Amino acid sequence: MPHRLSLVRRLAMLRRMYTGETDSTLLPAITAGLQQLGPEDRQLLHEVLDTDNVGRLFGDDELTPLPVHVRRAMLADAPTEGQRELESGILTAAGLAVNHLHLRMPADLLRPARVFRMVRPHAHEMVLHLESTALGPILAELMPRVTPEGLVGMPGLRARLHRRHVELFLVDDVSATVHLSNVSYRQWTAALAFAESLVDMGELRWLGNDPAPLIDAERSALDVRHRAPGPAGLNSALLRRARIFGDALWFVVWSQGCETTKVDWVPQPSLGRVTRLLMHPLFGLPGDGHHVRYFDEAGLTVTDPHAPRCPMHPASGPPVLVVRPAPFPDGPLELASPGWRSHTAPWAAWHRVLSAANPTFPRQSTQPPSPLPQ
Repeated sequence: MPHRLSLVRRLAMLRRMYTGETDSTLLPAITAGLQQLGPEDRQLLHEVLDTDNVGRLFGDDELTPLPVHVRRAMLADAPTEGQRELESGILTAAGLAVNHLHLRMPADLLRPARVFRMVRPHAHEMVLHLESTALGPILAELMPRVTPEGLVGMPGLRARLHRRHVELFLVDDVSATVHLSNVSYRQWTAALAFAESLVDMGELRWLGNDPAPLIDAERSALDVRHRAPGPAGLNSALLRRARIFGDALWFVVWSQGCETTKVDWVPQPSLGRVTRLLMHPLFGLPGDGHHVRYFDEAGLTVTDPHAPRCPMHPASGPPVLVVRPAPFPDGPLELASPGWRSHTAPWAAWHRVLSAANPTFPRQSTQPPSPLPQ
């Protein structure tokens, strides 16, 4: 019996599980992607949607792997190394931002600490919709700055403020762009106040839309390391599918070296759901040679032996992804440490800017003008 939903609707319902997009952006994206495909490609899509694809979890594909151009038409992956590195750094910063979100007064581990509301992957850029409280913590982790220990943050990252969004880009790589949607000037100013109350920006402080060129500390950092830890291609692919973890109270990304990325989340979705979405032949992680290994009852490891190795370390192994649901917290977080109290200043600065009154013109007098002297 044929399926009663149109192909566009079926694909949109599935892609929404990965991106959280609404119909206003999702349906046009799917329609535009289908227009790039021929009848044979559309038939392949019907076959994938009509199959449960469970065999992929055990290394046995029930269907022939989809052509790369079909996958890219339905959900594009980052095409350049600069774009992958930028998106990888944002994913890592989002994992670190969760720590700041937990400490927003009153601090509570049981309160949601989500970062992304929606992700919109395009062929040559990325659009992110953040939770309202997440912008400041992400900027604090992303912005490059010089410390006594060296440069931290993402070298080369700059920002350009537009009327309704913020553009993050790499000043030394014009191919990399990520847009933060629905950010007003007041929200941006509050986020900068949060970040600058937490860290000292020094000479790299973002003052406006005139990007500063690379400084010597950034050039030195780029000579010896990547812009962000972890396998850039894998992390970028995870960011473009971040709403897989949309039901979680929070999810944290830990990247080690240039090979391994670990994802922990609390408490839902289930490990089985995450695995099936990551391994789906159409919208799942790019590549067709994934190996899945369950390392205990609570987690699993996914590797792609055919993925490119780290260019800075030719002897490195294939990228490895470790996913594991974390135990649910026993109770709310108690502020027993003086170090935690020091995090009240950034949130106070954030609230102060958001709650400040808008500048207004002086009120004109409502009294009628006095009569002219006779």
